[in-house]
Amino acid sequence: MQKTGCIWLCIALTMLLAGCAGFGGDIPAQISDTRQTIVFEATGQIGRPYRYGGTTPDGFDCSGLTRYVYAQAGVSLPRSTREQHDAGRTIKISQAQPGDLLFYRFGRSGGNVDHVAIYLGNGEAVHAPATGRTVIVASVGDPWWEKRFVNAVRVIP
Repeated sequence: MQKTGCIWLCIALTMLLAGCAGFGGDIPAQISDTRQTIVFEATGQIGRPYRYGGTTPDGFDCSGLTRYVYAQAGVSLPRSTREQHDAGRTIKISQAQPGDLLFYRFGRSGGNVDHVAIYLGNGEAVHAPATGRTVIVASVGDPWWEKRFVNAVRVIP
């Protein structure tokens, strides 16, 4: 694991143990083991390369990252961003908990979702953003991401 990944993993663990406040609401003091595993696995991928169609730590695209991370927690997700969007129920961003999926649209309005990220809590998410970049943590409230946000989806209880 890269040094940056270890730092984010420690931050995520601290946030979870402290029962931190979420982006728009409170996160329960104790979240499920599944959600904890998702957060730990997601932060462990920070710095991994982006690869279109990638589904392993050798290189991820956004839906490959979410599918891989969820699988490490024993949760099966479909492969495509659109299928992942349809696999759960839509929730308000203020209800998002660590491990929920956040969906974005990069294309013109009215199109389908074309990007997915994993919500970490505390207003941050893990993304596999684009060719030439690596897996990152970004603020949900960052204007660039906020402008493209579509909705949040809960796949796990």
